[in-house]
Amino acid sequence: MEMPIELKQIIAFTKRDFQTWTTYKTAMYTQLINILIGVFSWGIGATYVQKPVKEMYDSDYISFLIAGIAISNLIMPLVQGVSRELNPWTLETVLMTGIKMPVFVIGNVLWTYIFSVFTFIPYLIIGIYVFGAKLSVNIPAAIAAFTISAVIMVSLAMISTGIRIVTKSTDPITWAINVLQNLLSGVSFPVIFLDTIFFPGVSTISWFLPQTWVYHLCRLAMLTNPSLSDPEIMMDFLKGSLFAVVLLPVGYRILKWGIDRSKKEGTLGWY
Repeated sequence: MEMPIELKQIIAFTKRDFQTWTTYKTAMYTQLINILIGVFSWGIGATYVQKPVKEMYDSDYISFLIAGIAISNLIMPLVQGVSRELNPWTLETVLMTGIKMPVFVIGNVLWTYIFSVFTFIPYLIIGIYVFGAKLSVNIPAAIAAFTISAVIMVSLAMISTGIRIVTKSTDPITWAINVLQNLLSGVSFPVIFLDTIFFPGVSTISWFLPQTWVYHLCRLAMLTNPSLSDPEIMMDFLKGSLFAVVLLPVGYRILKWGIDRSKKEGTLGWY
């Protein structure tokens, strides 16, 4: 059976990006050295502020951060691929090639994603064996958590991209969500800690942000060995899934709306 043309195109894009990366030897070695230095820099910093994270995950700070790095390496490249490859600067060219947009995005992001997965391995190994991180992963829960998280983040990226195609600049909605994410979604601390910093109950706001569920579900799956048969755990996953189910069609519709409107106005290639 002959390989589908779409798969051939994705492989060709990936092979091109890999060959480009290996062609520039100095940049390649520098990037690898930076990763190694970054691992130890991160580990030393985390060790310095090491403290128990008992509020939600009954873990320690290094393990808490490793779960966050997993999110950065296993989910964020997908988001960056959508934002980088589908934008007012490239979209007109993409549509003119006749290549399907999903093929173009997957093909251009696949090598970056593979590289991100491999760069997570040193963080995992050094974090565990040098800095004493302790993970308690439930595989089915982790698969579910990362799938839900990927859908949420890609949907948000499509919303942002659809609006940027029309406005040719950052939209205020995405900007506001990103600002709130940095402050309230628990990127580097459990969201319940907000009740201690500000006033009791303020962390409730965090649970209305889809990004909060990305960090919470992934850390829940990686740090607490949760069982999906546990009603309380299942309820958390259902709440996160609700964001994914709602945001995916919304993101697709806004992206399609942005492209269709720019085509109609003749501004698709403007920037």
